[in-house]
Amino acid sequence: MIFLHLILSFFCFLTLTSVFCIDKICNKNNCQLPYCQCAVSNSNPTSLDITDIPQLVLLTFVGNLNKYTFDPIRSFLNPTYRNPNECPISSTFFVNDNYTEYCLVQRLFDNHNEIAMTTSSNKCPLTNCYDENNWRRWSDNDWKREIKQQRLNLIEQSKIHQSHIKGFRVPHLQIDDNKHFEHIRNFHFHYDSSMLFKSSNFIWPFTLNYSFNQTDCINCDDSYQTIETLWQFPLHEWTYPNATASCRILSDSTCLPDDEPYTVDLFFDFIKYNFDRHSSLTLGHRSPFIIELDLFWLLEHQNIRLEALIRFIEYILNSEDYDYVYFVSIEQALEWLKYPRKLDELKDFWAFSCSNTIYEYDIDCSDIELNLLTQDVKESTSKNDSNITDSQLIDRQAEDLFRSSIAFHSIWIFILLILTVLFYDKYFVHK
Repeated sequence: MIFLHLILSFFCFLTLTSVFCIDKICNKNNCQLPYCQCAVSNSNPTSLDITDIPQLVLLTFVGNLNKYTFDPIRSFLNPTYRNPNECPISSTFFVNDNYTEYCLVQRLFDNHNEIAMTTSSNKCPLTNCYDENNWRRWSDNDWKREIKQQRLNLIEQSKIHQSHIKGFRVPHLQIDDNKHFEHIRNFHFHYDSSMLFKSSNFIWPFTLNYSFNQTDCINCDDSYQTIETLWQFPLHEWTYPNATASCRILSDSTCLPDDEPYTVDLFFDFIKYNFDRHSSLTLGHRSPFIIELDLFWLLEHQNIRLEALIRFIEYILNSEDYDYVYFVSIEQALEWLKYPRKLDELKDFWAFSCSNTIYEYDIDCSDIELNLLTQDVKESTSKNDSNITDSQLIDRQAEDLFRSSIAFHSIWIFILLILTVLFYDKYFVHK
């Protein structure tokens, strides 16, 4: 019996090491698409030739979404501007609750734009960046409450099902002890887009299954934790030719020349230069180019900033030299990263496709009417939604179980245990 006990103890040890002692170094053997992607910099992580992959341009918006900030958006988010597959361009909006008109959020969603979110109040969680009254550093409960509340706002006030809310970005790019990661994972977000990297190191989107080199990450926190299947869409600093400094986002003009007037040409050249660096076959290797746009910043000085952005979009889409460029949402880009397709296959790629829906960006809408309709729908479907949510949670848990190979290890270990017991019973028990 002692011998059998030793054997069982040995297999229990194997079980624990197989399940919990997972290799922490990310490589192609332990990290495979569509559920895992290693962090790769200045290189093409796909199995496709670099000339066969699209250059993805991701227009992302943050700030207060209302009729004042919505009007400039209509200038380029319309069927006039289309990708090489003839589908209108799309974008991603990280919505907070401040002065937001949720009927406009719904309008953007109905026109095939992605609705993601940041925190409800959009206040500064780590440092007091705007001299807020009664500011204090957020606790873990503050993060949970802010994320939960804004998610509820989008579900109830914009009639967007929770399954469509996939992305998150921390307010003002302030990552604090990675407190938000576990919460967005519990709410089944698919990706985060909060990490900011230096302009000299183009990091492709990756999953947080394994640790990665944070040397070039400007706002990363040392208390890094791995979270399976959660993608990170990194931002990159902006730079200018012969500049002595870089700037965090497009709205930060600190790296633009001080001795030149801020004109449309200057802003256009600024955007185009950074696009070329991402698109370069020798530098950025066509890494996704994320443009973070502050809605209020875009509203101010529209004759310069908005015109420069529109000129850039028109320049790319109207030139045969850039027929490999697609303006898509992060949600669409994520599907391509999971299931890479060659350029000549993108016209039939389901994630980039579009319907015959009439795109309408009418600014006249009413949150009051939307809330009344939402209330009627919620009362009649609350029971069904509850059942669907429970089912989705079970499916997600089962998906994670098989995805992490726990089920596989458990099965083969169980079989070995049975064989061991039979072997012992046959050759040792009766002797």
